[in-house]
Amino acid sequence: MVSLSLVSFSPTKAQDQRERGLTIKVGATRSDISAGHANEIQLWAVLIGVSRYQYGDQDLDGYNIKNLKNAADDAQAIYDFLKSPEGGGFRDESEGGHMVLLKDEQATKASVEKALDGLKRAKPSDYFIVYIAAHGTIMPFYDAISRTTTEIPYFVLYDTDLRKPDKTAIRMDDYQQAISEIPAKKGLVLSDTCHSGGVQLAGRDSADSTRRANIRYLQEVNEISSGVGFISAADQLEQSFERDDFRHGVFTNCLLDGLAGSADSNTDGKVTFNEISAYLRDEVPKLTENKQHPKSNTTAIDANFLPLSVVTYSDVSALGNPDQYGLLQIRTPDIDGVEVAIDGQPLKPTFKAGNQRAVMARTGTRSITFVKGEMRRELKARVDPGKPKVVEVNLSFSESDSPDDALVDPTDQQVAVYLREEKEPSKQAKDLFTKGVDSFNKQKYEDALDLLNRAVQANAGAYADALVFRGRAEQSLGRKRDAVVSFKQALALRPTDFETQTLLAEAKFNAGDNVDEVVSELRSVIRRHPNFDFAHVVYGDVLLSRKDYARAELELRRAVTINPKSPPAHLILADVLTYQDSKEKRKRAAEEAEKAIQLFEEVSKKQVSAARGLRRLSISHVIFGGGRYINDAAMAEAHWIAAKALTRLVGYDFDNSIPDPDTYLDRARTHIQEAMKTAQRLTSKERLALVLETSALNHFLKGNIAQAVQDGEQSLKVREAIPQLRNDPDIYSTLSQIYEADQKFVKAAEHQKKFIDAAGSQLSARDRQSAEERLAQLKRQAAANRQKN
Repeated sequence: MVSLSLVSFSPTKAQDQRERGLTIKVGATRSDISAGHANEIQLWAVLIGVSRYQYGDQDLDGYNIKNLKNAADDAQAIYDFLKSPEGGGFRDESEGGHMVLLKDEQATKASVEKALDGLKRAKPSDYFIVYIAAHGTIMPFYDAISRTTTEIPYFVLYDTDLRKPDKTAIRMDDYQQAISEIPAKKGLVLSDTCHSGGVQLAGRDSADSTRRANIRYLQEVNEISSGVGFISAADQLEQSFERDDFRHGVFTNCLLDGLAGSADSNTDGKVTFNEISAYLRDEVPKLTENKQHPKSNTTAIDANFLPLSVVTYSDVSALGNPDQYGLLQIRTPDIDGVEVAIDGQPLKPTFKAGNQRAVMARTGTRSITFVKGEMRRELKARVDPGKPKVVEVNLSFSESDSPDDALVDPTDQQVAVYLREEKEPSKQAKDLFTKGVDSFNKQKYEDALDLLNRAVQANAGAYADALVFRGRAEQSLGRKRDAVVSFKQALALRPTDFETQTLLAEAKFNAGDNVDEVVSELRSVIRRHPNFDFAHVVYGDVLLSRKDYARAELELRRAVTINPKSPPAHLILADVLTYQDSKEKRKRAAEEAEKAIQLFEEVSKKQVSAARGLRRLSISHVIFGGGRYINDAAMAEAHWIAAKALTRLVGYDFDNSIPDPDTYLDRARTHIQEAMKTAQRLTSKERLALVLETSALNHFLKGNIAQAVQDGEQSLKVREAIPQLRNDPDIYSTLSQIYEADQKFVKAAEHQKKFIDAAGSQLSARDRQSAEERLAQLKRQAAANRQKN
């Protein structure tokens, strides 16, 4: 549920803006502009979004707060829009402005109260925006004096503990009071607390609690001031939907597109309250199968005509006919000083790092040019009505995302423009680099490493592309620490290269570096480049290692949505689903793994032609040419995960609802055999150890205990030379089950004890207790068996 509280202002029309060269800030009135007072208006904003909660997905005495998908991303998107000229040009505090963004762990009760209190410094002539995307709930409060119970609505923040809401959550009436005390007379208040299944309360229905919290909030926020307009994301008995192909809730996604210009139905250069309301009423139901219907109302007729944003048109020749325009979103996440022009018409001002501009362009094929210093790129982009197109300008490893230049077709979520500012390498260095890449593509990594080292030396050490390929070659040879050094050197030469930042984060993770730092780096890349699918893949893999399966699944589903042809996205998603407490998800795991196998086979075939040479660099050559995703390593892992998914599905079938489990186990055995063949060709035997463990479990479930013991013990033997697997709890758990079935209770107890010791803090208190009880039972059986014999 999103509520908007607004007070009137009147920016000039689009043509007035162009003729007078004015950038009109949201909140400025026509009299302010004409009197020359626009600069005196201060813009204030507090934006709050909580997707991950400190106690999220945990049972605390019957209270459970469900982590969300998109709330933090929604707050970030509103922040990015407000910073754009179309959104008002707000500045955050680090830039001398008054905008505060609080996401996830930043959005504690103390920090939110401090930020809201800071708005009291605004002047009456200023303009403010407050946005919160989080759970809302109602908690009972018993008054011992009156002996009555009342219901109190709260916003649930990052550190909220629902056992003590008064100390850790924000009462909605306190929130309303804080907003009513803001001195500024013009403002916009957005609140989204309609995330379904949000808060489970002891003895209460979660949906009912959330719904009543939203209704109560609407009633209270309506009392803030007169002349106010409100928009709710959904009707009071509906939920707000999220979609995997959006990084936001459906409502926020439509809200942003509408404010950017899609809702400007009369093409007059501004989006009014009435226009955005109509746009949302039309678009949100279309995207939710008619299940969600935004509602709007005002306390004064004039509020219907409040302008909420200004709209930039690159071509005014078709003004008055909205069907002849489509929305272009142009982003420069990391690069300063980019000049952009559409069909020769420059967009002012020059783009700075972090800029995101929304432009309404004529439909059809448009020519967009990008200039930074001596660098110039031009592309042709198709603009369609009703289909926003994202264009992102980057300085990175890639020079092209053309399907002809890539091993995996690029995402269609955006058009990428690549600028390269470093000097052309010497001819000798470039020749050595080309030969090195050719050896890399042929998977001759020692030769590639020698040639790439010489290329770097021939260019006095300043050859970022060669260093990136060198790092990947080192990973392929198991030299994990060397790879980290190479990627760091490449990044020092090209600090804005987000693709190399992701490769470095992955290399540091594989080398065992600080995981918190790796997570921070990946989240930074994803925030700036949300459509870079490989960053989501690596982040999902890191989350998998932390057993944060729900968040890992979300990141990997986003990667698949961005690029359905990404083999590692399907592969690691399969691995994540294998561990989920859901039979349907475990079935889906096998499908995802087999999809990954198909896609890796396609990459392998395309790689042969790629070995003839590079025309223009593509990051996919690096990702799929070496490291974890070289042919044998990738196929061994893909077949192993497919085998594991099918085998563990049968092991999870506690209610015997799978009609023919042997069919699944036989399919798994085929994948095990393929994985075994490729794993035996690898230099590292890590994959072989994992395949043998799955093979042991597969034999066990088929009733072949002798072979299960043999493969399990062989897996243990291989692990002795692999430090990271030497103390892996999974193999001990598998062998304990196998020996118990073989009635060798002493060995079963030994392995159960090793499982408990190896798992350590990974086990919850409940799981540890269960494991200890099983160990005690095995010891009793072992003692009884000795007495019997």
